[in-house]
Amino acid sequence: MSSTADTRSTISTIASTSLGTLTQGDATAFLRSLPAQSARLVVTSPWFTGPFEPSSDDPTSPAFGDWLNGHLEDIARVLLPDGSVVFEAGCTWAVDRPVRTVQHYAALSRLLAGGEWHLLQEFHWYNPELLTANEEYVERRRSRLHDCVTNWYWLSRTPDVPADTRRVRGFQGHLTHPFGNFLTFGDSAADHDYLDAVRGPETQADRDRFPVAAPLYFIRLLTEEGEHVVDPFAGIGSTALAAESAGRTWSCNDFSVEAMTIAKQRIDNLRK
Repeated sequence: MSSTADTRSTISTIASTSLGTLTQGDATAFLRSLPAQSARLVVTSPWFTGPFEPSSDDPTSPAFGDWLNGHLEDIARVLLPDGSVVFEAGCTWAVDRPVRTVQHYAALSRLLAGGEWHLLQEFHWYNPELLTANEEYVERRRSRLHDCVTNWYWLSRTPDVPADTRRVRGFQGHLTHPFGNFLTFGDSAADHDYLDAVRGPETQADRDRFPVAAPLYFIRLLTEEGEHVVDPFAGIGSTALAAESAGRTWSCNDFSVEAMTIAKQRIDNLRK
């Protein structure tokens, strides 16, 4: 979830298990360190604005498109020819006016126009507890509504990817199955150690986290046991925990030292 405008050439190993490795460093350097055509799935949540400040004067942000699509070029090298990438993206508020920016739509449109990628499906995640509202306009002026949904986009370079919807039937006992691509992930036992640790008057959960169920859903849908899962913007390690618990090999990375410290603690707790 975290990144930087600079490209750092080194990455550091933070933790490892028999199935995977957790590293800290720049996403570009991380992706370029992985073997070509080694991953069945890249599932991740890049920084919604990239290293840019969203502005009403630049709602499509071509610079953001360059940043995101540059990462997708590196992801394409790492993926198997029929591998998938699933990433979370959402609209953001401009910092100067109560209007939306649409840089992720513009970037996706540019990417698909190139003809090398296909959008296989989008998923709508109802997650009002984790999204940060624009307090000025939602709480104070009451002129805008709370954000409650973000999208996950499923891309591949071929329409013919190995996927089996039976593997996510009735996932978490939620609305996910009867409502198809409308997702309602909740916290599970894999999240509880972390959430219990941050309960208190002076601490709070990471604002950018997603529950382990989010990557686990796509891991089950799009991979089989033993296949390789990658997350270059791993935040506090939800993808690593999901892949580890599902018996997939994994490589996860984030630029933030603080996030990786939390991710290591979560991996260590999982193995106890």
